[in-house]
Amino acid sequence: MIRVTYRVEAPGLEYYQRSIKCQAACPARTDARGYVTAIAAGQFERAYRIARESNPLASICGRICNAPCEAACRRGSLDEPIAIRALKRFVTERFGVEARRLLPVARETPGRGQLVGPGDSTTTRDRIALLRLAASRARLRGRIAIVGSGPAGLACAHDLALLGHQVVIYESGPQPGGMLRLGVPPYRLDRDVLDLEIQDLLSLGIELRLETSVGQDVSLTGLRAEHDAVFLATGLNKGRDLRIEGAELDGVLKAIDFLLNVNLGYRVDLGRKVLVIGGGNVAVDAARMAVRHGIAQADLGEKAGLTALPLEDEHALHSAFDVARTALRTGAAEVHMIALEDWQELPASPLEIEEAREEGIQIHTRLGPSRILGKSGSVVGLETVGVASVFDENGRFNPSFIPGSEAVIDGDTVILAIGQSADLATLEGAADVQVSPRGLVVADPETMATTAPGVFAGGDLVYGPRILIEAVRDGQLAARAIDVHVQGRPHSIARQGRMVPVGVHQPTRGYTTRPRAPIPRIPLDRRIGIAEVEVGYDEATARSQAERCLQCGLNTVFDSEKCILCGGCVDICPWNCLRIVRLGEVRGEGELMAMVRSRAGSGPSAAILKDETVCTRCALCAEHCPTGAITMDLLQFDEELLQP
Repeated sequence: MIRVTYRVEAPGLEYYQRSIKCQAACPARTDARGYVTAIAAGQFERAYRIARESNPLASICGRICNAPCEAACRRGSLDEPIAIRALKRFVTERFGVEARRLLPVARETPGRGQLVGPGDSTTTRDRIALLRLAASRARLRGRIAIVGSGPAGLACAHDLALLGHQVVIYESGPQPGGMLRLGVPPYRLDRDVLDLEIQDLLSLGIELRLETSVGQDVSLTGLRAEHDAVFLATGLNKGRDLRIEGAELDGVLKAIDFLLNVNLGYRVDLGRKVLVIGGGNVAVDAARMAVRHGIAQADLGEKAGLTALPLEDEHALHSAFDVARTALRTGAAEVHMIALEDWQELPASPLEIEEAREEGIQIHTRLGPSRILGKSGSVVGLETVGVASVFDENGRFNPSFIPGSEAVIDGDTVILAIGQSADLATLEGAADVQVSPRGLVVADPETMATTAPGVFAGGDLVYGPRILIEAVRDGQLAARAIDVHVQGRPHSIARQGRMVPVGVHQPTRGYTTRPRAPIPRIPLDRRIGIAEVEVGYDEATARSQAERCLQCGLNTVFDSEKCILCGGCVDICPWNCLRIVRLGEVRGEGELMAMVRSRAGSGPSAAILKDETVCTRCALCAEHCPTGAITMDLLQFDEELLQP
């Protein structure tokens, strides 16, 4: 006879924190559950405060974050995840920098040991945690140099400024923002939003030195001598070469160089037909910008008003797009993407691929570049070869090709979007900064400290291409480690949590069957130029979508002294997430088993088990419990950074 056992875990603070999967998955630990439920309640300013608390680039992330919180969202196992990123944008547009208003005043710092307020929790990434630490006694103030003004550098500067340090950002370009400005197309991130977000951070007293290249204008050795610490956040600003015949021809561009020049306002002659090699997001960005740039090359952009047209100006919009469509019909741009991967393997996001195809970009999968064809020193086409497989039997990137499958696609420009690398000229003279065989700076993953004393590094410079919110996380980790370096003593973390009964919990009717609403976008016939394609939810839709949240911070709490093991909760649960089992069938870690043994023989030898993965917080179990043994309680927790 097979004996059934159940592997279980006794819930504690860490358990309940992990159960809020959206927050646990966010590299910056943003309380997405908190601001989503606030939106559902119509508390929009409070929702914004929560979204901004742990993320200094909240308005930017509301537009272009890859949203790992959504990938982790438990609602996704039911149908589709909550549209967390779009809901963040909804509140930042009303209370963030783009609302042309000052940020709401930071929440007052409560006394040590107090929680922030009903429904709110704090983490060590939050502004309030930094302000508490900054207010502690006998602290030293340092002078910190940050090299690079991309997301990692900006996040680090923001947190260090809140901690009271003097921060100087050294940026080699003429404008701040790093790859947020030079690599992300304006149709994804409005430049006004970027400028306002950066200006808000600089208003904390951060000094910005533009057109100052570390390694040329100043040396890293000099910065180390003049500052208490240096944070390297220069990113990956060089495109990788493709070593094939014809790569040296006129008309061969690297995607990173193309995007950089277009975003800086320079004109790039693309010709009539553009071929983009690559299947990632950078390739899609390059392809979609090529379509838009092709129209601008017809010298119609300013005349047609293709930049910053207000949506309300219907006549101007239709006139502009009539001219743009005429330019396309006369041969302004035709764009093709050539990718090694099959459709299901493409590394670009599905939404980006969908929008690219909607905009007329032709995507050719399972093709590799064989050689670039030229005539009189200029590109005339690309010879491709069929791809048998992209990955080997061990899952490693190792493409193999089909002999005799060569074909030619004619074109005027070839854009290479096959990867990026770091420009290590910044490290000139700093031999104690270790560089990996991949050409990346080696840094501790917890502190971002390099092998050189007082030098820290983060973002793509350390890990290679990553998503925006991971760069923010690196800047935050580095800021706290730099503060420890300046103080000469480590931080400690005080954690506390509690469950707060919420009384009668009544979810919105039909919330488990309500579908995810598509995020509104500019109609295809208006999607030419550099205006943002995505326009976001209106208030009614935002609240309706927020009501889909399963509220993972809300928990069913069982009082064993009141429970009579009647099984009513098991019977009423529509998701079969509750089960009554014998204590002898329970298996777990030492503390749990000690509790089980202490209960054995002192009463009913049974336990109620709950499967958190399927619970929707419908509260039917609590509502129907005859003894009141089940309550719906909200988790509140507070994490505080302490300076011994």
